[in-house]
Amino acid sequence: MILALRTCFLLRKRVMVFMETNGLIWKFYNFSEIVMKIAIFQIIWIALTLMGGIILGLMPATVGLFTVIRKWRMGNEQLRSLVEIYWITFRKEFWKANTIGFALFSIGFLIYLNFSIIRFTNGLMHLLLFICIITFSILFLILLIYVIPVFVHFEFKLQQYLTMSLLLGISFPFHTILLAVGYYILFRLFLWVPGLIPFFSVSVVAFFTMWVSMNIFHTMENKVRETSNFKLSSLNPFFHKKTLPSENQTKEV
Repeated sequence: MILALRTCFLLRKRVMVFMETNGLIWKFYNFSEIVMKIAIFQIIWIALTLMGGIILGLMPATVGLFTVIRKWRMGNEQLRSLVEIYWITFRKEFWKANTIGFALFSIGFLIYLNFSIIRFTNGLMHLLLFICIITFSILFLILLIYVIPVFVHFEFKLQQYLTMSLLLGISFPFHTILLAVGYYILFRLFLWVPGLIPFFSVSVVAFFTMWVSMNIFHTMENKVRETSNFKLSSLNPFFHKKTLPSENQTKEV
């Protein structure tokens, strides 16, 4: 048995060395590893959502997904470590994530009610209300895009998460449009190949969203550091990074 394990280890080592010397094979290996992780994270997301009874499990599972993608983006590529962080985040942020989810649901429901009420108006009043509701709907969509990346990256109060999400979305229109276009392309892709949905739909969207959001955070923090006439107290929002129980130091982009 020991001899067999040693043989497997040596064989794996030689395969890794061979792949490292062959650039194309090594790139394919890295790509396949990324695909595997994304699929695993999607399966875990489904499992945790079901564990929370879907309604209570959806937001904590999604927050956990964005958290591990953030850690992955920051250089932690160990699958076991990322899975542990996933589970820790799900438990730690369970109620706080659901509070965010309830706030988003309430805002969305109010917008829906206004759309229902506007049908009973006409003339100039109908036009003005329609413009207002469309404006609020666009702002709400921006909020939906950025609120979870902001939640997993910064340590804020509930209202600050919502405010900062809107500010980032409005302040970086190119990134917001890029995300919207990317979502549409992914939507068309999943319609074209529906077999990808169970394994890659949510996790790929989360990966793409977090990748763009981290670029925004990095840009903002660099601008803040380069602005010499700001006091440290005014820069606090961009240096209050969220930490997990298992981490010993503050996270940085």
